Amino acid sequence: MPIKPVTGEPPIPVDSADDVAVIVEHLARGDRDPRWLGDHFAFLAGTRPEWFRPYQERVVAELLDRFEAAFDDQLLLFAGAPDDSVEVLARRLRDGEELHDVLALAAIGTEAARTAIAEAVRGGADRAVYEDTGIWIPTTGPAEYRFSTERRAVFLELGDFPDADHPVGLPIDRVVTGASSPVVWHYLSLGLAEVPGLPAWPTGHAHLVAPASIGHWTLFAEPAPDGRYHGEQVVDDDPDDFVDAPEFGRGRVVLRPYGADLVYCNGHVHLTPGLVGTAGGPPIGLYPNPSCPSCKRLMFHTITVSSTVREYGDGPRSLYLCEECRTVAVTATGWN
Repeated sequence: MPIKPVTGEPPIPVDSADDVAVIVEHLARGDRDPRWLGDHFAFLAGTRPEWFRPYQERVVAELLDRFEAAFDDQLLLFAGAPDDSVEVLARRLRDGEELHDVLALAAIGTEAARTAIAEAVRGGADRAVYEDTGIWIPTTGPAEYRFSTERRAVFLELGDFPDADHPVGLPIDRVVTGASSPVVWHYLSLGLAEVPGLPAWPTGHAHLVAPASIGHWTLFAEPAPDGRYHGEQVVDDDPDDFVDAPEFGRGRVVLRPYGADLVYCNGHVHLTPGLVGTAGGPPIGLYPNPSCPSCKRLMFHTITVSSTVREYGDGPRSLYLCEECRTVAVTATGWN
């Protein structure tokens, strides 16, 4: 079964809408480890989130304090929840900010929910807790999702794929212009058309690349007409002596929809053989997300992969876009 609870206990079937009722009753009784239930909810989000809709209001009103599901799963489980749930969460947040209420409100995604978020932040709520989930609060109007809610599982295939849609390990001169670029390593190039919900972009690909640093860093760049980067700037870096091994780790990544073929464990799918990350969906939420250096808007998350996609550094690597300023950002962070 694709559910492998982090607690080590065997899972129960989630093969029908009736099975969801059983899981929710366990949540209500509090007789199972919330992490065990969370892996079942993650599977539900990745396969049949519509089966959860009859329980949205009850979970929000009564059970949220022990509902353990990652934010990217909550986005699918709570999507479109009724305005009554928005009012319940907004009222609670006025009385005192709790992370489970913040995440549930952020996950609903309706105009009412996004308006409630904006009003809360403008009234003094912590802006960073929303921005860490990829939600931008402009000076006026509702909050904005700076990510696509649709996810694709990213799988690595090693080999020679000259016509790959998402190549891994390209020569540096294929992805940047100029010999003085700080970029020394290419993880992958993402074909943006294959990720639903991404903003319009002047070129077909965006590149996830790295400077000579194995620590934490953020790299900003702009695409030239041919798609290669120029004007790269690296901030918060930890320089390191590094020699590129040109033939190491060549291949491609393949994007596949979430489904029952993934392994759901500990709130993620990274135990799935061959999986190296997720395209689409929100950022991982463990570290501050980049804002565009020009317009200061929160940048749009496109993909996060493990450094194991092409071994260099140790931790998640993420790619962001500012579609208005035509700027990209690549971030490197360590494992939490």
